Amino acid sequence: MMEVFRQAGWPAWILLAMSVLALAIVFDRLWHLRRGRVLPTQALETAGDLLALMRQQASSSPDLQQAKLALEKSSAAGKILVSGLMAYQADPADQELAVQICGQHTVRALERGLSLLATLASLAPLVGLLGTVAAMIEAFGLQSGAQADPQALAAAIAMALHATGLGLALAIPATLAHRLLRERCDGLVVDLELMAQHWLQQLRSPLRQVNPADGFESDAHQRGKRALAGS
Repeated sequence: MMEVFRQAGWPAWILLAMSVLALAIVFDRLWHLRRGRVLPTQALETAGDLLALMRQQASSSPDLQQAKLALEKSSAAGKILVSGLMAYQADPADQELAVQICGQHTVRALERGLSLLATLASLAPLVGLLGTVAAMIEAFGLQSGAQADPQALAAAIAMALHATGLGLALAIPATLAHRLLRERCDGLVVDLELMAQHWLQQLRSPLRQVNPADGFESDAHQRGKRALAGS
């Protein structure tokens, strides 16, 4: 492998740095785009319990504040749900605006790095092509001499071919990874939008009674604590 990099010349080291960066982005997005991290199944139910308790109580208790903080830190969906909880007493237009603004920030966080990954996939063949052109220029320069050195000419041609091959070797998996991560991200964004719409309807719905002693401590609060412990 090192022989390939040696023969490919300086473009190989640029492509190696691009490969490391692309690999870091892929692993980072695979970790952050897990469904359990973005949209846990219990998040909406927990937020509904907290909403009912906040409507029943004149002021937020420390336990409620702790549960909201746990929900917010637990997932991307939790941030959107808590933004609605913070505006639960506002009019519907302000509630929708608060959820929409938080949703935009959340989507932007989910998409972080994907544009850079697409750029790396697009630039890799161009860097390889640049190395190929530079090597061919060198090869033609050697050929124009009075006595061409066959070994130097072969080395220049090898550099040209290896640079092209390394560029394609980076571009193909990076393009595939970007497409798969893009589809996963888009699917999660659609699910978050559906959850946000349902949450806005729930914010505008009539008061739902919850026993603060039982429902909160045994259900919402405990789920909030588990979410905080897992974050």
